[in-house]
Amino acid sequence: MLLSGMKTLLARGAMVLCLLPVALRPVTAQTPSFEDLVRRAQAALDSRPAEAAGLYRQALGIRPTWAEGWFYLGAALYQTDRYAEASDAFRKGLELSPKVGSGWAFLGLCEAELDNIDQALSDIGKGLELGVGDNWPFQVAVRVKAAQLYIRSASFDQALAQLHPLALHGENSPGLVDTMGLCALGIPAALSEIPPQRRAVVELAGKAAWALADQRPAEALAAYRQLLEKYPNEPGVHYAYGLYLMETDLAGALAEFQREVRNNPKHWPTLILLGSLQTRQGAAEAAIQTLRLALKTVPAKQRWLCHAELGQAYVAADKVDAAIPEFEAAVRLKPMNAPMHYLLLQAYRRAGRQEDAEKQAAEFRKLKVKEDPLGVPGLLPEGQR
Repeated sequence: MLLSGMKTLLARGAMVLCLLPVALRPVTAQTPSFEDLVRRAQAALDSRPAEAAGLYRQALGIRPTWAEGWFYLGAALYQTDRYAEASDAFRKGLELSPKVGSGWAFLGLCEAELDNIDQALSDIGKGLELGVGDNWPFQVAVRVKAAQLYIRSASFDQALAQLHPLALHGENSPGLVDTMGLCALGIPAALSEIPPQRRAVVELAGKAAWALADQRPAEALAAYRQLLEKYPNEPGVHYAYGLYLMETDLAGALAEFQREVRNNPKHWPTLILLGSLQTRQGAAEAAIQTLRLALKTVPAKQRWLCHAELGQAYVAADKVDAAIPEFEAAVRLKPMNAPMHYLLLQAYRRAGRQEDAEKQAAEFRKLKVKEDPLGVPGLLPEGQR
């Protein structure tokens, strides 16, 4: 089970203790009743979280501005599966101490349990940006949970971005490796949803992807070859190997993506990458057909990417009028994405629509400070390349 052992980790206090020092700051005129409540709550926190939550509530009734107390209350409630109440407690603590990264990350874990995926990812992202301390098990749990949420929305690149730092650190826990396997195979599901006969495929794909991320090329190649030999017809296997080849052998990657599509014609991650490669290699008409097929199966949250790739294929085929609606669709679906605005403004310029191009240029300039324009080749404006 993904993130197995998380509750046990909490029970030992590892995640709780990462929030803030246990020792209370010196406070003038503390009443003995407050001190006694806090002492008893801390003693109960690891083994009797429900009791600890009640004691923390009493202490906070005396001192509602005690930020640490709200964090500890939230952690105790989380351990007892009272996620909505825990979320409220963490929010109150963050109102008082908004720079506590572990508080934001823990709030994100609560939101994830409440199935508020977008809010959970936002909170976890803020927590990781601020820093969650040096408690390694907590950081692993937070990043793997974030990756799991990204996978559910088929955002495999973002999921891998969460896992990559862990792999570089040498972390190879089963939860992390299996989650990397889901990314490598392009499976937008939780491990619990994978049939037993497919689990071995996911595990082996995860080992291959982990070895690659951990900069162990020989191990990665051996694992990918084993994956191909043992499971040549399993969905996602040729896609995974194609991803591996992207950096060193584009022709080989293209061949693997074509094999994947022949075996699994609705595997949309492969269709998008295949279409992109076809465009780059001068086969624009083939790319258009491939990407039109992808649009029929791609999940809603990833349609923007398919529209953007299709627009670029139309541009490559010298069909700018057909490209513009695709770029416009990408902008509507990803309005805060600067590269999408740049692609649209370039298409408007080619079509002679200068006023529309200038509007998109203004939007691009406004957004590019929030993004890295170098993340997508060719997106810098003229004069800044």
